[in-house]
Amino acid sequence: MIENQKLPALSKTGFKLFSLGFITLFLELALIRYLSGNIWNLGYFPNLVLIAAFIGMGIGFSFHHFISENVSKTLYRAVTLLLLGLVAYIYIAHPSVPGFSQFLGDIGGDLYFTVSPTKDSNSLLSFIIYMLAIIIIFACLSQATAKCFRQFSPLSAYTLDIGGSCLGIIIFMLLSWLTIPAMYWFILFAIFHIIAATDTSKAKYLSIIPSLIVVILVYQQDTQFTASPEFKDQLEVHWSPYQKVEYINSEKYYHRIYVNGIQHQFMEKPEDLKNSFYQHIHNARTSSKNLPAYKKILIIGAGSGNDVSNAIVNGAEHIDAVEIDPIIAELGKKYNPNRPYQDPKVHLHIDDGRSFMSNTQNKYDLIIFALTDSVVKVSSMSQLRLENYLFTVESVKKAYSLLNENGDITFYNSYRTSWLRSKIEKMIVQATGNEPKELFRDGNIAVLSVRKSTATPNKIATNDNIDITIDDWPFLYLKAKAIPNIYIKAMIGMCGFAFLFMLLLHFLTRKNNSYNKSGMLYIKLSFVFMGVAFLLLETKSIIQFSLLFGTTWINNSLVFLAILLLVLAANWAATCFKNINWLWIIFPILLLSTLLIYVIPLEKLLEIDNLFLRFILASLITFTPIFFANLIFSISFRNQKIAEHIFGWNLIGATLGGIAEYFSLAYGYNFLALLVSACYLMVFILLYIGQSKLKKVH
Repeated sequence: MIENQKLPALSKTGFKLFSLGFITLFLELALIRYLSGNIWNLGYFPNLVLIAAFIGMGIGFSFHHFISENVSKTLYRAVTLLLLGLVAYIYIAHPSVPGFSQFLGDIGGDLYFTVSPTKDSNSLLSFIIYMLAIIIIFACLSQATAKCFRQFSPLSAYTLDIGGSCLGIIIFMLLSWLTIPAMYWFILFAIFHIIAATDTSKAKYLSIIPSLIVVILVYQQDTQFTASPEFKDQLEVHWSPYQKVEYINSEKYYHRIYVNGIQHQFMEKPEDLKNSFYQHIHNARTSSKNLPAYKKILIIGAGSGNDVSNAIVNGAEHIDAVEIDPIIAELGKKYNPNRPYQDPKVHLHIDDGRSFMSNTQNKYDLIIFALTDSVVKVSSMSQLRLENYLFTVESVKKAYSLLNENGDITFYNSYRTSWLRSKIEKMIVQATGNEPKELFRDGNIAVLSVRKSTATPNKIATNDNIDITIDDWPFLYLKAKAIPNIYIKAMIGMCGFAFLFMLLLHFLTRKNNSYNKSGMLYIKLSFVFMGVAFLLLETKSIIQFSLLFGTTWINNSLVFLAILLLVLAANWAATCFKNINWLWIIFPILLLSTLLIYVIPLEKLLEIDNLFLRFILASLITFTPIFFANLIFSISFRNQKIAEHIFGWNLIGATLGGIAEYFSLAYGYNFLALLVSACYLMVFILLYIGQSKLKKVH
C-alpha cells in the first residue's frame, strides 16, 4: 500500500479491525470475570486484570512497527496458545492473591473477608505468572490491531475499533443477562479470533486446537467444586452477572453457597430457625413493653432466604426481600428447606438495597441490613464494593426515614476487627442521633439495633481515629481516610514503569523523524494525560450512577456502553470542527462541566423523587464532560501521522488513570474531578507547546 493512502472504513480490512476491537474488549471482560471466579480473592481486585490488559495493549500499539508482518501473524495465532497456558495454570495451581490468610485479608489497612481453603505459599510467584500472561496476551492481540489501525485515517480506525468494542460489551451483557456458562465465552472468542485474523492462509485455523482445550478445561472447572475438587456430592455451578456461584449439598455441607470459591452462605434447617442468631432480633422486640411484633419488614441482602424464613415464623405480614444477585436468590427459591420465597407475604426484589430504599414509598417496622459482605467490586475501574453505598451516613438516614415510629434498624455481621464495629456504631449515631444497642454477641458475631423514637438521644464513646463513611467516601473497610501503603507502592511502581516505558519508546524512535520531530514528544505526553484523565472520568461516571441508580451490573454495563457510544458521537462531531483552534474553546467547557459536581452535589439529585428527571439531570452532569473529553481527543487525534503509535501512549496513560483512582481512598470521589481537571490543564499546555513547535518546523 502506498504511504498515506488510506483504506475506506467499509472494506475487508475495516471488518477485520472492527472484529479485533470486538474480541479485545470481549476477552478483557471475559478474563475479568473468569479469573475473579477461579483465583481466590481476585474478585476484590478486578482492576489488576484491567491494568494488565491496558499495559499489554499499550505495548502492542507502541511497538508494533518493530514487528514484521509475518511475525505479527505468528504472534496473533499465539494468543490462543498463551490463553491455554493461562487457563491451564489456573486449573492446575488454584492460585490466590498475595496478602491473604485463610480468613482475612488486611492489605495495607484495607480489610477483606475471605474463607480460602488453604494459604497459597507461592501466591506472589503465581501473581507474577498470571499477570504477565495477561499482559503478553493483550500485547500480541493489540500489535495485530495496530497493523490494521494504521491502514485507515485516525478517526476511521478509532471508530472501527470502538464500534467493535461496543459490540463486545453488548454481547457480554447479553451473556451475563442469560447467565451463560464461561465455556461459551471462550467458544465465542475462538470463533471471532479466526474471523479477525489478518492471515489468509490455512495456518490461522491452527488456533482451533488450543481453543478447544481451553473450552474443555473451563468446562471441567465448572463441573468441580473450586474449594475442594474431589467433592462428589450435589453440586451446581452458575455464572451470575456478578460472580461465579457454587451450590453444594451433602451430609457434611448442608445447602451451602460459595462465590468465587469463597464460602458465602448456608441455609438454615427448619428446626434450627428459632435457635439462630436471627431470632434475637424478634426476641428483643417481644420483650419490649407495649410494642407489637414486627409486621412490615425490609431485608436488604436477603440472599438465599434465612432472614426471610425467620421473619415469617415470627409473624411478619409483609416482607420486602432485596437481593442483588439473581442466582443466589434463585438458589434460595429452589433449595431453601423453609421455602421462604414461596410465601405470599414475601416480595422478592432483585435490586441494589440503596436503590430500593430511594424508590420505595413503603414504611417499615423493621429494616435489616443483613450479611451483605460481597467479594466483588462494583466495577473493574473502582475500589467500590457492592455494599459500600449501603453503609454510609446518608444511607442509614434514608433507612431511618422509612421506619414507622418505634421501628428498628438492625445490623449484623461477623465483625472481625473491633474498629469496624466501632465505625458502624459511629455511623449509626451520626445518622440517627441514637446509640445502637447490642442484642446479641458470640465472638465476632454481633447484632446491633437502633430504634426510631422521640426519646433523648444517647451519647456514645467514639474513636477519633475512625472516619465515618459518607457517600463521597464510602469505604467501610478502611479505618481512616488514607491510601494504604501497598497502594502507594503500586502507584510509585506504575509511575516508574510508565516513565521507563516512555523513555525506552523515545530512545528507540529518536532517529525516525515521523516519531520524533520537534514538538512530537509534547503531543505524545498530552495523549498520556488524556488517557489518565479519561479513565478517571469513566470511573467517576460509573460511581455517580451507582450511587444514584444502584450498583447493579446492568447499570454499570449501560454506563460503560454509553461512554463508548459517546466516543463514536465525538468522532462524528470532530468532523464538524475543522479548525484545531476550536480546542481552546472546548477546553474551558470541559473543565466547567467536570467541576459542576461541586456546584450540584449528587445528594441534591438523590432528593429528586421523579426517577426520569433524576436520570436526565444525572446524564447531563455525568456525560457532558465525557463527550467534550472525547471531542478533544478526536480533534487532536485526527491528523496524527503515527496515530496507532500515539494511541499506545494514550493506553499507557489509561493504566496510570487506573492507579490514580486510589486517591479516592484518601480524598473521596469528588476529588477525582479535581484530578481530571488538573490532567486536562496539562493536556492543554502540552498540546499548545507541541502544536507551536510543529508549526515552526512547517
